[in-house]
Amino acid sequence: MKAFHKTLLIILMTGAASASYSQEAQPRILTLAHAFELAAQNSEQLKIAAKNTELAHQKIDIAKLGHLPNIATALNYGYLSNSQIWEPSFDKHRTAPVPHNLTQFSVQASETIFRGGEVANNIKKASLEEQVALLNQDKNGEDIKFLVAAKYLDIYKLIHQRRVFENNTKLAQERLKNILTLQKQGLVTNNDVLRTQLIISDLELAIRKTDDNINILTQQLNVVLGLGLNEQLVPDSTLLTLPFKNVTITQLMATSYANNKDLKTAAKEIEIAKTNLKIISADRYPEVSLFTSNNFQRPYTNSLPAMDIYYNIWLAGVSIKYNLSSIYQSPRKVKAGKIQVEQTVAKETLQKQNVELSVNAAFIKYKEAKDELTTYTDDLKSAEENYRIVEKKYFNQLALLTDIIDAANTKIEAELKVSNAQINMVYTHYQLQKSIGLL
Repeated sequence: MKAFHKTLLIILMTGAASASYSQEAQPRILTLAHAFELAAQNSEQLKIAAKNTELAHQKIDIAKLGHLPNIATALNYGYLSNSQIWEPSFDKHRTAPVPHNLTQFSVQASETIFRGGEVANNIKKASLEEQVALLNQDKNGEDIKFLVAAKYLDIYKLIHQRRVFENNTKLAQERLKNILTLQKQGLVTNNDVLRTQLIISDLELAIRKTDDNINILTQQLNVVLGLGLNEQLVPDSTLLTLPFKNVTITQLMATSYANNKDLKTAAKEIEIAKTNLKIISADRYPEVSLFTSNNFQRPYTNSLPAMDIYYNIWLAGVSIKYNLSSIYQSPRKVKAGKIQVEQTVAKETLQKQNVELSVNAAFIKYKEAKDELTTYTDDLKSAEENYRIVEKKYFNQLALLTDIIDAANTKIEAELKVSNAQINMVYTHYQLQKSIGLL
């Protein structure tokens, strides 16, 4: 495994050097766990989700303000006109002089002591919305992790493919040397030489195209991780040695019911809808509040003539207010609230079905990946043995070049299938972890 680790490093350092920017950047080994950490720190999507959570928490503080008294002050200074006075029949009119300098300062305070539980339910609703925001933030974190894992494994897959192409290029070059020796002996024609050179040319082109794809995927991964575009990354070769536990679908379902973020969010949305229904119902209750006010004013206008003096009046008491329109408005609003509750319950049922389907599909694909790896590993052994036999026959003049080309292509295809199956095994593992909410 250490030798393979060094091989991966050499492959990326030499192969990616064909791109202009890779000549300056030095590759570094990056574990998937470290990639997850970088994504969590630098992903713009997660930063937005964190701000949504922060905003939801702030809304709780705003909702709590409903328990505090409302206090208002006012200061008025201006010109007051004379008072115009008419008899009830409007046949007589006179002007009563009023002091023209108006000064007025007032303070008012009130505190709601009963509103049908509206304030408490608003706080509860804001708290539930914060919990939903936290769940969405965790869900976004899982999505980012899975995106990072997919890009990371795609790069790993291409590095494996490059290794297969490079090894087979070396085999083809060795085969070409032997064919050239046979040509000098007059045992093969120039056609065998040309066809072998074409195979080498195609393999070299495949290596260059693989290098380009590695560079493209690395840049895409770097954006998610918050790294420079030109930074080259080498996946950790120990990734393929991860221990995979045998689990049953029953265990996976139980885990998903307890940990799946979408199911938790759906349950919180039901609570929010029920709390919102209580807030709507509060409109049918009277509002009871305590109030006090103080008014300091000049002039005193409640006498004739008005007096240019300062006077102060304060008052305190209990206020009861009832919205009569709620008698015919509340039933319709309550009905809408009940429909919303029913809708969220239906959404939870649908979400549960989707999670069950997702977990089942991920489990099937996980088992399929294990079967593929076992089958393709056995096929590779057969392909390698077949290539060894055909190559030996060819150099003993018992087989044609087309036979060895077919055997080589079969071996390359088998090697690529094993390589892809190994990566797919890891991919389906993370896909299964995501579906049950443990990524």
